[in-house]
Formats: sequence, C-alpha cells, structure tokens
Amino acid sequence: GPCGCGKSFFGKLISQELNIPFVEGDELHPESNIKKMESKIPLEDSDRYPWLQAIIDKVITLANAKDSPSISVSCSALKIDYRNFLRKNFIEKNIIVWFVYLKVNKQILKERLQQRKNHFMKMDMLESQFKDLEEPNNEENTFTVEADNNIDL
Repeated sequence: GPCGCGKSFFGKLISQELNIPFVEGDELHPESNIKKMESKIPLEDSDRYPWLQAIIDKVITLANAKDSPSISVSCSALKIDYRNFLRKNFIEKNIIVWFVYLKVNKQILKERLQQRKNHFMKMDMLESQFKDLEEPNNEENTFTVEADNNIDL
C-alpha cells in the first residue's frame, strides 16, 4: 500500500510474533531514490525496479543464510507489474511470496503522514502513490486488510 498505511509496523509485528527476519524495504532504496522523494519527485518505474531487485536480493540472501521458513518484508509494490516482478523472481528461487495489501482511506493517510517524523516520504507524495496504486483484485497469494484504525504497541 501507499506511504503511511502501516507496512513497516505490520511487517515488524509479524516478524516479532513469528520470530522471523524482517526486511525494511525503505532501507534498500538507493540514495538517488531517497533524494527524489525528499525533493517531492515521484519515482518512475526505472527507479523502482532496481529497488525491487535489491529487495529480492536481500530476501534471497536471508533465505539462503537462515534456517527460517519465512521472512517478513515491507514494500510498497503499488502496481501489479511490481508484484508480478517480485513473484516471478521469488518463484524462480523456489520462494513462495504472499502479499498483504493494507488498505487505508486517503484522508487517514494524510493525517498519519502529517504526524510522521524523520522519514523521507512526506504527505506531498501521497497523491503520486495513489496515482500508481493498482489495488489487488483476485491476485494469487494476495489478501487485503482494512487498516484504517491506528494501532499502538
């Protein structure tokens, strides 16, 4: 889902509850992507695919190094093409992937992003994320969670 929907929160929570590794997708953005987003310039496909590949590489490394059956990853795979790219690459390595789409009302996301501190993705970028967002509809190994409610640990 888009920025502010709770990907990192839920990814960490799943990781903690299942005692599995967690990969924070935002940490794998190249500096050029971060500078673009900080400058309120939306990422293009040409920016996103190398980032998605970095996520794939990190997951494969963890899958090979750990004796863990699962890995939790936070990643805004907004377009079906991005999710299919991840699916294809993971399937080639015999890694099963599940996508959880955290669906949140745009106004709630705006409120969350106004309160967000120390993150390169600001509220000004939300519209571009909704422009790119292709909600999953009957995609393989994908389910939607209504995530409008705020949850505190």
